[in-house]
Amino acid sequence: MTDTQTTREKMVSAAAGVSGSLQDAAHQAKPTFERLADQLSDNISDMAHHTRDAAVDAKKLLEQKTHKVSSTAEHYIHCAPFKSVLIAVGVGAVAATLVSWLTRSRPH
Repeated sequence: MTDTQTTREKMVSAAAGVSGSLQDAAHQAKPTFERLADQLSDNISDMAHHTRDAAVDAKKLLEQKTHKVSSTAEHYIHCAPFKSVLIAVGVGAVAATLVSWLTRSRPH
């Protein structure tokens, strides 16, 4: 019985030592994990700001290009109104033909 009890006492002592070591390691690692979590949070926040800024810049660029195309179209319409109407009719006919072609029923 003493061998069993001695073995059990050794196991309990070893388990207590391992548990204590794990708790010490976790306590020592906590500041490192907190610092890493803060850095990760800061990086994610920076990425969100950069993404927002890029979206704002893209919106401004799109607005500028849309305004330029609109101005160019208005100028073209003023310079050649009859030709502009013919182009619009042609584009409308092509669009209607494409829509009709895409929506017709097809045999499977």
